[in-house]
Order: sequence, then structure tokens, then C-alpha cells
Amino acid sequence: MSFKNLDLRSWIFSKTFFRKLMSVLICNLIVGFSIVYIIRPNELISGGMTGLSILIANLTGFSLPLLVFFLNLPTFILSIIFLDRDFTFFSGLSVLLLSLFISFYQNLLPGFHLTKEPILACCYGGVLNGIGAGIAFRSGTSTGGLDIIAAIFKKKFNISVGNVLMGFNLLIVSSLGYLYSFDKVLFTLILMYINYSVIDKIQLGVGKQKQVFIISEHNEEMAECIHEEIGRGSTFINGVTTYRRKNIYILYVVCSSRQLVKVRQIIREHDPDAFVSVSDTSEILGKGFKEISL
Repeated sequence: MSFKNLDLRSWIFSKTFFRKLMSVLICNLIVGFSIVYIIRPNELISGGMTGLSILIANLTGFSLPLLVFFLNLPTFILSIIFLDRDFTFFSGLSVLLLSLFISFYQNLLPGFHLTKEPILACCYGGVLNGIGAGIAFRSGTSTGGLDIIAAIFKKKFNISVGNVLMGFNLLIVSSLGYLYSFDKVLFTLILMYINYSVIDKIQLGVGKQKQVFIISEHNEEMAECIHEEIGRGSTFINGVTTYRRKNIYILYVVCSSRQLVKVRQIIREHDPDAFVSVSDTSEILGKGFKEISL
């Protein structure tokens, strides 16, 4: 058996693979329910390629599951070309599962909707979508679609992931206003705001920036990986343990909420027994964050 086969087998049977697999499964189970029974019946849309699929399905009557699958195919091919195995596999799996779950829910209760009150649809649709996506993001997986485009832009051009997603979603929501009414745009913006707020809460709690203190015997390897994989610098702080009076390095890192998911993965891979303290920051000033101003 070749080394690659051994590597593939260890990847498939690893705890990380199983955790990500379950996250993607639960994510799309919840998101599919939200789309079929709440968002689409109220002529609202979610963000990204799924939102575009809902918009086209409502206008043309084409099959929503098929639209979700085929509209995401080009981004999946781009992911194969530009991004890593982990990201590509779970992105493709997420799209496939969402298509299957949407089809399942449509056939389970045809014509059923949880509510026809737009404001309730915004609240419950946003919360359920946020819970599903938050579970996926917390485990470091992707929901496919625009997440792939954003990741490529970040890798190739160092353009913020958030800015890329915001730009694409703005185009999609604007088309909703043109085709329906401005009220639909306002309701969709409320839904998206709730959606992203819930994602942040589930993913990491309150706070845009996180400061991380890591005590481990593998801090140098972690610092190198953090710099290479998320582009964040770090600082070694001299410390002494109180029990054994041992000189140690404390690794100090400041990162965004999304980046913390990757930092946690790096820590888990290098030293599962590391002592880690994560806390919110009220404000971060300096290079890579906000400019210092009077």
C-alpha cells in the first residue's frame, strides 16, 4: 500500500474527519428545513449561491435542489484547483447534502410552511440558518458556494473574506428588490443580520477580536503554523510555573473570530493537552488591525 493510501485512510478514520462530517450533516439538516419551510415560502432569500438558487427557483419554477447543486459546481471545481483537500471535500459534501435535504423536506410535507408572517420568517429563518452555518464554521468546515470564492480571493489576493461575501450578497439582495419589492429586500437584510449574528454567537461568542494565551512545550511549532496558515504574528512571553518553578514560553496571539477556529485546530493538532486561555478584546490597535488615531 502506498504512502498516499495510508495518509488517506488515516484522514478518513481520524476524529477530526468524523467531527467535521457530523457538523456538515447537522448543518445542512437544519439549513434545509429553514429554506423549505420558512425562507422560500415567504419569498425571502438566504445569502450566497443558495440564496441565488432560491431566487431563480421562485422566478422560473426550476427544481431548487438541482439549482443548488449545479450552481455550486463551478465553485467546487475552483476549490479543487486552488484550495486544499479538506476544504474541498467538505464543501462538496455540504452542497450535496443540502440538495438532498431540500428535496427530502419538499417531498415530506409538500406546500407546508411554518409561518407566513414575514417578520417571524426573518427571525426564525435567520436563527435556524445561523445555527446550522455556525455549527459548520465552528468545526472549520465550509458550506460551499461563495465560501469557496471568498477563500480563493483571500488566498490569492489577500482580500478579506467578509468583504467578498458582503459584495456578492449585496448583488443578490439588490436583484431581489428589482424583481419583487423593496420590502422583500428589507426583510431579507433583517434575516441576514440575524443569521450572521447567530453564526458569530455559536462560533465563538461575543467579540470581534480574540486574544489567546497558549502554554505548551510545542509553542514554536504552533507559532510557525499560525503565521503560515492564517497570516497572524504571535509573541513569546517569558513565564515561570508556580508549582515546578519551570521557565516557559507563553504564546500570545490576537486574531479574528473566524481565525480562532483555525488556531484551535492548530493547537489540537500539535498539543491536545496545551493550556489555552481565550478572551474577548474591547479594541485592538496597530498593524493588521485598526489604525492608531487620536
